[in-house]
Amino acid sequence: GRIAIDVAASKPGVVYALMVDHSRPGARNRQPGSLLFRSDDYGQTWKCPHKGVVPTYVGWDFCDVRVSFQNADEVYIGGLKLVRSRDGGKSFIDDGGLKPNRDDGTVLRLHPHQGVGLHLDVHEVWVDPEIPGRAMLGNDGGLFISWDRGDTWLHLNELPISEFYRIHLDDQQPFHIWGGTQDNASFVGPSTARYHPGKPDLWQQVFLDPWSGGDGFATFPDPHDSSVIYYTQQMGNLKRAKRGDIRSGRRIGPRSGREDPLRWSWDTPFFASQHSEKTILYCASQYVMRSVDGGNRWERISPSLGRSALQSLVESPLDAKRLVAGGSGRIHFTADSGKSWNERSKGLPNKTIRDVLASAHHPEKAYVAMSGRRDRDCTSYLYATGDYGQNWKSIASNLPNEPVNAIAEDPKTPGLLFAGTDLGVYVSLDSGAHWESLSASLPTCPVVDIAVHGRDGALVAATHGQSIFILDINNIRKAKDSNNR
Repeated sequence: GRIAIDVAASKPGVVYALMVDHSRPGARNRQPGSLLFRSDDYGQTWKCPHKGVVPTYVGWDFCDVRVSFQNADEVYIGGLKLVRSRDGGKSFIDDGGLKPNRDDGTVLRLHPHQGVGLHLDVHEVWVDPEIPGRAMLGNDGGLFISWDRGDTWLHLNELPISEFYRIHLDDQQPFHIWGGTQDNASFVGPSTARYHPGKPDLWQQVFLDPWSGGDGFATFPDPHDSSVIYYTQQMGNLKRAKRGDIRSGRRIGPRSGREDPLRWSWDTPFFASQHSEKTILYCASQYVMRSVDGGNRWERISPSLGRSALQSLVESPLDAKRLVAGGSGRIHFTADSGKSWNERSKGLPNKTIRDVLASAHHPEKAYVAMSGRRDRDCTSYLYATGDYGQNWKSIASNLPNEPVNAIAEDPKTPGLLFAGTDLGVYVSLDSGAHWESLSASLPTCPVVDIAVHGRDGALVAATHGQSIFILDINNIRKAKDSNNR
């Protein structure tokens, strides 16, 4: 388990240690189960000054303790939520991150926001060594600052640091970008939106959990009813909601059975068919599933396609009967709406599938982006097939050694491809034979999803840490056309 340690600058010998109490049954389920220990003799002896537990979970990737530089008894503890002590750990002030109705002015924001209270998942607490009472807080909601020992906080939420997972582009004028983020829910906004201090925010929340967060992934409107939206949260939590009502989400995902439990990926594949005159939804666990009634009922249209959950599922833009599913390092194809599936993984490495793409120019052409373990293997794995997976060819070509997360194709220009990697975006004018960087003005950060708006000639990149970027690709289209001539 994690242990956080800090020393008191104002009183030599005082040391605090924060850790998980694994003897409590709830400690593994993110329930309060942490203990704070104090030493007054440089760590020679320790005591636990409080009864029971500290009222926050610590562990996973949040566990922090900080002592005021002016008062050895004033302690800040960062875990699932922030708690404080002003008597050396004997008692605690619960800062209420789990109280959804708390809106008492404790948290102010630079930019209007529909959430209340402090965000959960505290990763870092900083206490000013020179200015008494000044502290900063870094959590999954961003950056907060206090000048009164944590009694009130200002949320510095104008920073463009969202971590997006998935994006969807619609056909409005201007087109809108729908996207899910890490623990800041899902958003929709026009592609023309820009941040202007003091002006109304054109980005709107699709949903928002009571603690001002929630993980959002695939997010999109119903293709036939603009008043209905769909979104996913982690591990197969699919929802349908009323547009404009951030609390109306109703779970619609398939339910697991005891004898054959469904296995879900963190980022569950989920989309609406672009072909049907009525709404048809697809999602994937270890099975590919389809719903024709808005997610109320689901049918399995595949056998189990792997030992673990599928990571990718796409529909051919050219043929509604063709689907491509990827998971466990294997690719499966169907050309008859799921009546029969064929595994076509020969020629592909046994790596994690990051993205699958069905071509908009040839019904039997598809692409797959894969990656190895990032601490051991940064090779670029990018492959294409022109015969529905019977043969695969690497198109990584001259890409530098960076894990590839996403692949996109211009639906208007054959052979024009884009790849999103851990360090940026690349373009190929010749179907992947050669690649050039498109990151001259893009911050160096992981690009986890990319999409092309065919009508408007726009490339949209979703980053994990720098929000959304848009690039006009009409000049690239012209360059491609010139090369063809």
